Amino acid sequence: MTITSIGDMAQHMMNARRTVAVKQDLNRLAYELASGRKADPSAALRGDFNMLAGVERQLTVLEGYDIATKDAELFLETAQMTLDQVHTVTGDLGRDLLSASESGLSASVESVAKSARNDFDAIVSALNGRVADRSIFGGTATDSAPLIDSDTMMAQISAAVAGSATISDIVTAVDDYFMSAGGGFETGAYTGSLNDLAPMRLNDNQSADFNVRADTVELREAMRDSALAALALDPGLNLDLIDQKRLMETAGERLLTGQDNLTRVRADVGFNQERVENAMAENSLQRSSMLMTQTDLLSADQTEVAGKLQAVQVQLEMVYTITSRLSQLTLANYVR
Repeated sequence: MTITSIGDMAQHMMNARRTVAVKQDLNRLAYELASGRKADPSAALRGDFNMLAGVERQLTVLEGYDIATKDAELFLETAQMTLDQVHTVTGDLGRDLLSASESGLSASVESVAKSARNDFDAIVSALNGRVADRSIFGGTATDSAPLIDSDTMMAQISAAVAGSATISDIVTAVDDYFMSAGGGFETGAYTGSLNDLAPMRLNDNQSADFNVRADTVELREAMRDSALAALALDPGLNLDLIDQKRLMETAGERLLTGQDNLTRVRADVGFNQERVENAMAENSLQRSSMLMTQTDLLSADQTEVAGKLQAVQVQLEMVYTITSRLSQLTLANYVR
């Protein structure tokens, strides 16, 4: 009968390798139990990373959309606040102008005309506003203000109405300045682009539009009628009280009529704000779905891992016990 024996050094190496292997299993299982994720994704996915790569790519895309939707939200919110300011200022001014035109008091007319000039300045300043270092109402020309300053524009308007003999002439001259194609406003006051901003992409299926510029008709009308009221005190026109009241009445009626037009502009912006909110909710839902899929692909079953970890602990204890007993074996114990 042939007896095969293993030398002491070989036995020691086998025990060492077995100990290392069990320790590696122990560390792997301990990591999976603590993190809840597979320590070896390749083995868990059997080498097929296509689905995982698709999920991680979509999560990266959604991170980009998250930034885009937040930018769009801030941009549209700031635009809406500006339009609300213009809406409120022109509405209040329109009512004040009609009240002053009916009062017959010179002091009241002068006070409201001065307010009209201040409101005109405020409207121009608001439409020159910026958000995230981008001009809001200049179309694709986002690097500069879309309007010249209010003092310069008012000087142009005063020059346009110089020599007007009647209130009708003044109104016509101001209309021509603001509303005529190739008029003073288009050639000397509006410095923005004639192209609207490109749609703001919110996700794979949705985008938001913003096509309100400082040269939009409704905003031109707001500036026109505010400037018209301010002309009541223009020294070049030298209007008497009756003509001042007539001019202010015309401006006041126009401003109140224009309230509905501004409401429609704000409603359009509000519609796109709603698009942004819907897209943010949709993106959040999709992100949650992708994260759940990623978890399903990479997560470790905690109950299963805990059972395996306990078994490996027992196995490691047995290896230590066997190693200890083998180390105590000597030939002397068997010599008689």
